[in-house]
Amino acid sequence: MIITYADDIVLLSPSVTALQELLHICEEVLQNLDIFINPKKSVCMRIDPRYNMSCCDIVSSNGCALQWVESVR
Repeated sequence: MIITYADDIVLLSPSVTALQELLHICEEVLQNLDIFINPKKSVCMRIDPRYNMSCCDIVSSNGCALQWVESVR
């Protein structure tokens, strides 16, 4: 078994709904390459005037909700 680690990936979308769809598409493509997103190390961040308002969870294909943050490192 080969375990592959990717460094970083950024997904940009015009809406939370589109981000959810984009995440599932990326997970599908990566799964075909035997690469998986670690939902415990993945976060969501809004960059707009409403950045501090709550919104619905973005959920990975295995059912884990990604954390919403105000900054990334």
